Amino acid sequence: MLVCLLGMLVGAGGFASTAGLVSAAAPRDTLVIGVSTDPRTLSPLSASTFVYWVSGYRLYSSLFQSDENFKAAPELAESWKVSPDQLTWTFRLKRATFHDGNPVTAEDVAFSVKEISLVHLSVCKRGLGSVIKGIETPDARTVVFRLSQPYPEMLNPFDGLGPLCSATVQKKLYAGTDLFTNPYNSKPIGSGPFKFVEWKKGSHVTLERNEKFYDRAPAIKRIVLRILPDPQARALAFEKGEVDWIPFDTPATEVARLSRLPGNRVFFHGSPCGTVDALGFNTRKELFANRIVRKALTAAINSEKIVRLAYFGGAQTVTGHVARTQFTGDWHNPKAKQMEYAPQRAGRMLDEAGYPVKGDGWRFQITLKHAAAYAQHIKEAELIKDDLKRVNVDLKIVTLDDAAWQDHVFKNWDFDTAILPFCTGPTPPSLKRYHSANIQRVPWTNAPGFSNAEYDRLFDSMMTETNREKRLRQIYRMQEILAEEQPSAFVVAPQSATSVKVGLFTEEPKNVWTLGYLWMHLNRIRPVQR
Repeated sequence: MLVCLLGMLVGAGGFASTAGLVSAAAPRDTLVIGVSTDPRTLSPLSASTFVYWVSGYRLYSSLFQSDENFKAAPELAESWKVSPDQLTWTFRLKRATFHDGNPVTAEDVAFSVKEISLVHLSVCKRGLGSVIKGIETPDARTVVFRLSQPYPEMLNPFDGLGPLCSATVQKKLYAGTDLFTNPYNSKPIGSGPFKFVEWKKGSHVTLERNEKFYDRAPAIKRIVLRILPDPQARALAFEKGEVDWIPFDTPATEVARLSRLPGNRVFFHGSPCGTVDALGFNTRKELFANRIVRKALTAAINSEKIVRLAYFGGAQTVTGHVARTQFTGDWHNPKAKQMEYAPQRAGRMLDEAGYPVKGDGWRFQITLKHAAAYAQHIKEAELIKDDLKRVNVDLKIVTLDDAAWQDHVFKNWDFDTAILPFCTGPTPPSLKRYHSANIQRVPWTNAPGFSNAEYDRLFDSMMTETNREKRLRQIYRMQEILAEEQPSAFVVAPQSATSVKVGLFTEEPKNVWTLGYLWMHLNRIRPVQR
């Protein structure tokens, strides 16, 4: 999931009755959070993947976060203004300090955006990276962004200069170093509401409140992120009160049982960014360069069965690339429909494409590579294998750890098919997923290698189009192209599941908040006064 970063911003679900987030098993000033894996680093270099970024996220400050309505809420930025032609954005910074006492300067912000976000984070490269032509720092508290074209998403918390794309490191600690081996990745010095204490790999990451945070010092004294890769162990730790909150990653098999236990609130909700499990086809290979083959394999997959048996009802079927969430509702095209489940038709299409059943009973053999970190993908792959067997396609499943999977699929393009848990929102720039310029050897880019001139042209125009109706027509047409060309089979939209212990902390949503909003504002959660 989370893939896509992302995924800090959650779709349709809220949790209006979560009175508290910490159980009696932990001190009232400590919040224990269960996470599924060690982060790769604790720096913004991990920001493209939520399961990595969750541990380091609140160690850093950004120009702005999100408010409860998914609008820009100032953080490092004291104010901002835009020129009439929308090509110059000027941000004035608050007086803030890093955890070591050094001031946060415009140079630090500019370096973080230019050298980290726009180079290493796909969500930032696809939008901001295509329009920012220069960053200026006329004084220590002013950052000026010069754009080549207007960019309607500049203040978007996901695709603009928000918590993913302006998370700020100290320039002097990173400039001139190998960013990926820099020692401050594992012993970070940020300027966020929490400070780093320790990271014991395979065990936990500990953060403590930043008493000098320039905005609002946290009421919570300490956060402990327990590393619990095994889903059942994660659920058991929550049941026993050893973990107070499992954001997004409660095992689907345990939701019903845990929700019945006293003091628990356990529920399915939208994925952080409208995630869709796509069966990506490597279109560089002759077999998958054939659109009829791609569409036939899509028609062979029973998505409803995957919802029931792999996700235990914690997913939804989809008709195309974009999952319908509260953020995508106004630009999701319901008429852009991919091939529906029709196995007999799929067999006929494969015959027509020149792949009849051979003497050994198979049409061809292909591999499916998936990451073991996504527990449901194991069962999902098995169900896809069974479905393709019914149309005489022999599918071999290859299970890899997350790092190896990313290397195979995104860096080396060494796959036939792969389960790609792609973010399809929350905003239209996510459509760059299938842009030709996004065919790069970088995680979470256009691994299928799909290229379509009309799609590219529409996307490039849409990114700077300020007329809403014209922009919407372009967005709709792009979704139709993906349904027609089928670079991936869009299988299901997983629904994340979150668990919280109730009763000790007062911060509650006043309407349907997103979990991402709560995560952005952990410093606002306060203990109940008894």
